Amino acid sequence: MDALITVTDFCKAVGISRSTWHKLKRKNATPAIITIGGIQRIRPEAVEKWLAENEAQGSAA
Repeated sequence: MDALITVTDFCKAVGISRSTWHKLKRKNATPAIITIGGIQRIRPEAVEKWLAENEAQGSAA
């Protein structure tokens, strides 16, 4: 099993602030989140899917 990614690590990896993360979350525009004991984690596969979807949207504009 691949290690789960923290929200902080995700934000650093894609170059966004926590406030941007919260804006995206309110719009349901983040990668799928797993909540374990109140702690949010993201599967690496969800990050890859999210990046591919956003890359496709960016190139369509």
